Amino acid sequence: MFRTLAMLRSLQSAHDSLQDTRETIQRACDYRWLRRAFPGGVLTARSRRLHDGTPAVTITLPFVATAERMRGGNWPSAAAEREGCRVDGAHACRAAGAPTYRTLESLSQGLAHGAVGVLPDAARFDYLLRQRALTLTWRRVASLSIEQARALLETLGDDAEAAKRDGLLLLEVSVPCADDGVQASGEWLDGRLDQYRRLLPSAKRS
Repeated sequence: MFRTLAMLRSLQSAHDSLQDTRETIQRACDYRWLRRAFPGGVLTARSRRLHDGTPAVTITLPFVATAERMRGGNWPSAAAEREGCRVDGAHACRAAGAPTYRTLESLSQGLAHGAVGVLPDAARFDYLLRQRALTLTWRRVASLSIEQARALLETLGDDAEAAKRDGLLLLEVSVPCADDGVQASGEWLDGRLDQYRRLLPSAKRS
C-alpha cells in the first residue's frame, strides 16, 4: 500500500490529478496484461492500416467465451446477433479478462510485477487506443474458416473443446508493421509500438 502511494506521488506531476495518475497506472497494467497474452496470438491479417494510415498486421488473441467473461458485456442472447457486435479499446481488453484496479489495494497488486516502466507501458497502450487498434468480437468456431479455426484452437490447448461449446472471444490487435518479420511475442510488440510511436529513446527502438 505504502509503495503504491509512493509510486502515485512519483508519477504525479503538477498538472495531473490523483485520478489521472491512477488512470495512467491502469493503462500500464492493461498493456502488461496484453503483452503477457500476446504470445497466444495468431497472425490473421496483413496489409491492414491503422487509423492514421500506418501499415499494420492483425494479431488475434483467442479466449474461451466463459460465462464470467460474457458477463463483462451486454451480449445478445442470439448467437447470430452476438456475432454482429464488437467492443473496442480498453473495454475490449476488459471484456476479454483484463482486470480493473478500483482500489489502492488492487492497484498495488497491479504493480506487483514492477513499477519501473509504468509510463512507457501506459504510452504504448495509449498508442493502441489512439489508433483504434483493439477490437473484440464473439464467434462460433463453426463460423470461422477451417484454417483460422485450427490455428486459433491450437493455441488454446486443453481449452479448445470448451471453445467449441461456448464460442470464442477474439481480441484483434492491429500492430504497426511494414515488413514480414511478424512475431507473436511481447518483445516484438514493444519494439513495433516504440518504433512507430517515436517517443522512446532511439536506443530502445527495434
